Amino acid sequence: MMSMNNQTVDLFSPDHDYDLRFHEEPDLSFASQWASVPVHIKEAVELSQSLPVVFRRNLTGTIEIIALLTCDGEHLIRNGQWTLKQQPELLRHYPFTWILKQRDIKLAYYSQAPHFQGKGQKLLTSKGKPTRKLNDVIKGLDKAQSFFSATGQRMMELVRFNLLTPITVAQNVTLPQETYLVLQEPLSDDVRSQLSPEVAHLLDCHLKSLALLPAINGVLSDAGATEKPANKTRKKAASEKSSAKKAAAPKQAETKAKKAATQPAGAEGIDKIIDNTCEQLGVSREDLQSRKRNDLLTQARNQLAAEAKAAGSLKEMATWLERSPATLSSWLK
Repeated sequence: MMSMNNQTVDLFSPDHDYDLRFHEEPDLSFASQWASVPVHIKEAVELSQSLPVVFRRNLTGTIEIIALLTCDGEHLIRNGQWTLKQQPELLRHYPFTWILKQRDIKLAYYSQAPHFQGKGQKLLTSKGKPTRKLNDVIKGLDKAQSFFSATGQRMMELVRFNLLTPITVAQNVTLPQETYLVLQEPLSDDVRSQLSPEVAHLLDCHLKSLALLPAINGVLSDAGATEKPANKTRKKAASEKSSAKKAAAPKQAETKAKKAATQPAGAEGIDKIIDNTCEQLGVSREDLQSRKRNDLLTQARNQLAAEAKAAGSLKEMATWLERSPATLSSWLK
């Protein structure tokens, strides 16, 4: 499920929502206090040139990419208008989204959105069929969901290495502090060689985009939000100097990954990995071992392979899945 800003998401039901009325909002004022929005890899790379791109674990425990909606402390929605050329897909499709229901992708919506308050057009015809508007919504969401599904597969690569570190971000004085995951130093050649070019490029773009954050692991003061350009320049120079020191520091993430790879998890270890994956993604052990195929099972099996490899128990996991180690390795490419 792609959820934003802790808003309630309802499954769209023709029976329950027959009289639901929808209208377009005149602008984006409804999102002017949003802190962030999930994005897929392709748009994350493009948006990272203009706003900070970070990561977080969602409610299912999987890693997702997050675009923060500020640049140097200034919110990117001003006077109800999006100030960049490219707008995040989920913001563009709001108030509609999707959820996973019994392993199927279902249409959903943010029921508290202003788009459903007051007068508006119906989304179903008198025969209970989707209107042209709703068909357009579904078509757009199907395309977006495919991008996010592919992104979910790529995010499995980040599970293999302990690369991301929690940080507290204060975007400006009006938005609450929140915790995200970031890369704190450039990728080592060893780690880069084991990542897909797409994910390696994403991490490079992510790291550069952090320069657009006014504060990390600290609180912005009122003065900090309105500091003069000269002060901001000095602050940026200090930040760049700090980043250079971090780049020269010991490669802790690489060391942790290698250490994990030399410590087999054993049967007890893979049981924990399997249980966590089943709980996070809502799949069963039987389905994982079966020859069934769908996006959710593919994501779950890839996660099992990635975590088993990181724990040095790929062979044991392959035996449990009734596949060969070579097959599991191919899932990680």
